[in-house]
Amino acid sequence: MRRSFMTGFSRWFVAVLFAALACMPCLAAESENMLGADSVVRNRLIKQLQNEDDLRSLCSGLKTCLNIDYPGCSAGDKHRWPHLKYDDEFCAPFKEVRKRGFEPTPGAPMVPEVYSRLGRRYRAIYENKGTLPLGQDVISYLFDNMPFTADLINAYLGTNYTLEYTSKNRRYFSGSNGRSLSGEFYWALQDSAGQKLGMRNLFFGYGHAKVLKWSLHGTAIAYLDMEEVSKNELRYKLTAIVFPGNSVLNSIMQMRVFKSVVNDKIDHIVKDIKKASGRYFGGDKAPMLDNARLKSFENVQYVIDFENVVNGAPWKLGDFERLKREREKQKRESVPIMVDDTRTQVK
Repeated sequence: MRRSFMTGFSRWFVAVLFAALACMPCLAAESENMLGADSVVRNRLIKQLQNEDDLRSLCSGLKTCLNIDYPGCSAGDKHRWPHLKYDDEFCAPFKEVRKRGFEPTPGAPMVPEVYSRLGRRYRAIYENKGTLPLGQDVISYLFDNMPFTADLINAYLGTNYTLEYTSKNRRYFSGSNGRSLSGEFYWALQDSAGQKLGMRNLFFGYGHAKVLKWSLHGTAIAYLDMEEVSKNELRYKLTAIVFPGNSVLNSIMQMRVFKSVVNDKIDHIVKDIKKASGRYFGGDKAPMLDNARLKSFENVQYVIDFENVVNGAPWKLGDFERLKREREKQKRESVPIMVDDTRTQVK
């Protein structure tokens, strides 16, 4: 159950942001657009990103920081923004995202969206570190079954967390903490740099958040890294890069008091995890067993699976779908027991 909260993590964070840069491309770029780029590919990128400024942020950032000529980018698109300082600090997230395994491969899901954000003018970075009383297998199970995870925490705390997959491959999901945070997200990497499935994660998402007197909407990129300290404890680090849309918002989101409020929201989720976990591992199974949603036909099986993992059974991301297919196959191949109700008459 505590895992549910981990998953919730990303969205809350991803929910603290604002999107949209405003800068004018130079006239030279306009003429070069028609001459130097594949107009079909370029127009497709503009439609995908919804504006030429983000296309320029994508193209100039990849060219300057990674020396990559992204298909569809004209010479003008690759010109640096005059107001940006393309130093090591600016390029660090480009290199980090790529090092983790999210290559700027044309046609791959969300690649233009992620790298165009990194090339924008404003960004605010937030970090939150701590521990959770969960083992790696338990966390993997809760990541692997997000709707059940939300039901579990709600059963113990009377909260209104929601988590739902929005794609068949279970890489896109939406969620809310039932209060001030909600969003839609893409689970870009589940094992950054090919290390520790489920413990090195990269998320990209669109979020909505209420922080102090502000109501914010926008995008963010988040790394969620975890390390098993012992069988029942994890150390985590969450790093979120959010993208303020203008200088005023950027100043606000850099303020110490603003960052403090954001961290308080994350800490509140962590406290929920610890509170619910404490009750469960303290032997209080009643909320889980008595909850109406968890008594559904599907959830009864999930409760059994969860209990098995808590009691030492291994679990890794992907096991949920594997087991689901195996159970469906067994159901199709099972032979019903036939009872011969005829009676032999004895004369």
